Amino acid sequence: MADRSLEAWKSWKDAQLKYDYYIVGLVAALFAYVGSNYVPQKIAFSQNTFELVSILFLALSLIVGIRRLEIDLVLQTITLKQCEAKEMRNAANKISAFGGSHNLDTGGFITVTDAEQRAKKMESAIEVLNNGFSEVSNRATWLFKIRNWALTLGFITLAASKIIGVYSI
Repeated sequence: MADRSLEAWKSWKDAQLKYDYYIVGLVAALFAYVGSNYVPQKIAFSQNTFELVSILFLALSLIVGIRRLEIDLVLQTITLKQCEAKEMRNAANKISAFGGSHNLDTGGFITVTDAEQRAKKMESAIEVLNNGFSEVSNRATWLFKIRNWALTLGFITLAASKIIGVYSI
């Protein structure tokens, strides 16, 4: 069962990353296209001003999208550290339950007291990691929303600039 859960998570994570990279690539291409054709003019109710606003929204979407990809790496690192700490805590709890164990790395003996101390350290580390994960995850969610809204507003203002361009001729 755990293997299926891990495979499902890997599949979900892969799809999520592909989506994020696709969106950031789309924003970058649209930003480059609109920005390459932009010629600065005086700000007024004109096609040019709407294109400028579109460029600003697309730039915001691009910057936030890249930052979101960076934060995703942080989340993956925290997840890895959580898994490692949980494994170490579980191993320490097993050693404590069995009355101690030989340390295969050092050749020494791990006492129940040492194992309990390690388990407590890992439990506090897991708590810190969980809090960090929650904070970073909330930030990633906000960045996701900001990126998508900025992209949407960039599209809308770009479309509006084309409509205004037709009517001002």
